[in-house]
Amino acid sequence: MNNLSKFLNLSGDEASIPELVDFIFALQIAKKLKKEPDDITFTYYGRGNEVTNEKLFGIMAKTLQLFEMGFSENEVSSAIDKLGSEAPISELANFIFAEQNGIDYVMEYKFPTTSTYSVGIKEEPEMDLYGTAEVKVEGFSHEPPQSSQVNLEETYNDDMVKEEEGIDAFPSNVSDQYLDAVENGRGKRPKYEHDDDPVNCLEPSWVEERVDAVVAEMSRHPKPNPSRCLSSVAAKPPFFLFGNVSNISYDSWTKMSQFLYGIEPEFANAQSFSAMDRIEGYIHNLPVENRFHILPKPPMTIEDAMLQTKKWWPPWDSRKLLSSIYCETNGIAQTCDRLGNFLADSGGVLTSEQQKDILRYCRRLNLVWIGKFKLGPVEPEQLELILGYPLNHTRAAEGNVAERLKSLKYCFQTDTLGYHLSVLRPIFPHGLTMLSLFSGLGGAEIALHRLAIKIKAVVSVETSETKRKILEKWWRQSGQTGTLVQIEDIQKLTSKKLEGLISKFGGFDLVIYQNPCSYSSSRLQAGVGLSALDFSVFCECVRVLQRVRGMYQRK
Repeated sequence: MNNLSKFLNLSGDEASIPELVDFIFALQIAKKLKKEPDDITFTYYGRGNEVTNEKLFGIMAKTLQLFEMGFSENEVSSAIDKLGSEAPISELANFIFAEQNGIDYVMEYKFPTTSTYSVGIKEEPEMDLYGTAEVKVEGFSHEPPQSSQVNLEETYNDDMVKEEEGIDAFPSNVSDQYLDAVENGRGKRPKYEHDDDPVNCLEPSWVEERVDAVVAEMSRHPKPNPSRCLSSVAAKPPFFLFGNVSNISYDSWTKMSQFLYGIEPEFANAQSFSAMDRIEGYIHNLPVENRFHILPKPPMTIEDAMLQTKKWWPPWDSRKLLSSIYCETNGIAQTCDRLGNFLADSGGVLTSEQQKDILRYCRRLNLVWIGKFKLGPVEPEQLELILGYPLNHTRAAEGNVAERLKSLKYCFQTDTLGYHLSVLRPIFPHGLTMLSLFSGLGGAEIALHRLAIKIKAVVSVETSETKRKILEKWWRQSGQTGTLVQIEDIQKLTSKKLEGLISKFGGFDLVIYQNPCSYSSSRLQAGVGLSALDFSVFCECVRVLQRVRGMYQRK
């Protein structure tokens, strides 16, 4: 009872019955797995005979968090028994996931059991709470899905999906020959050699932003007649969509798919919907039939978005699309001046190599022609237009230009996202409620609004105060009649909090997640590769989705 009292002291008198039940299970598992003192030697900051109690409570803490991730008592007990109580949550969860799928699991690291190793979960050095843990997938298996058991069968069918330009489904496997062919040059940006030309000397520390060759190739060459088939578990309500617009690897997409019922991601190039040449990926359980584009369409070329540039655009600059969003503003004016001076001195007569060098800067830094022999950066207002946001949307929080550009870099292109969400309009003619995880600039909310889908309520989770202000201002100015609830930390979405929100709004019809990229291209170093994907944050979002789905089924 001492440990139960400790739990009540930590959680307060308002602890729910499910939380108490989970704790009792955790206590039972911890006691069952507790080893005799002779089996292992621990020294917990010199407190001697208190080691056993601290170790016991450490096992309980891990067990509770594994319960929160959706694993069962037997699974947790087996994992701790096989790997030991010293293994971090990431290893325990990976082991359980492997057991669920019949995979032999090998621990990635060996964790010491010497006297120098601390026992409590909070003592694990440099470990994320969830790390790369796999979470329970509610009975997902690799057996062919039984379409007759799909709860949303009225919105799915076995027809072959129409081929859409720039959209491809995630293949179940990729042959070594295909990977080798892609790796040998297709889908990669050309590398430029530096010489003594004055243009090349303007910026010696050049870093190219890399794109995963496999994903790039898949987005450019869609499979003929791709099919869409979901398991009965994946198709259960509510609808969900996990999106990512940053450059992450093919392997990361594979791992994300494993977290989400093995659903194959779709890759789309935003150039099919706008003047932005950017790969976007989505993992979702939405129908794929009868999608439609948002009208009117945004500008489809740079010239459409910036008519004033046409007069000054040289014939050797063949760009029609923006290939990136460059966030840094320091030094841009000086670089544009030096390029302009070089062009003026040459009278605009350049060799083919000099033209390539100029274009290299234009593509990487998003430079456009604003006068004779004069280049300038793309402004936030022009990017808002291309990405499908209201004019001056990012000005709402009164941030500087660099902050506005940074907020736009990893936001949804609302027309691309809206194409995927368009299937919801006939399903929810009277509106829907949405849980929006890492809302960013409100791309999902704006896409639904542009689709004329009423938002009855949205619970928005966003860590950035600036972005919360932007969404709140748009919510008021766009005349929304629903309820907006803003939460600054996803860890505040506990089971108790979710139960309260579901009780208040009657559940969520859509859960949407935009991956918050932690690493901008300016921080990439030569040879490092792609932007990082924070799987600890991703796992938090999967945890929330699992809880919402579980509560939906009970309701």
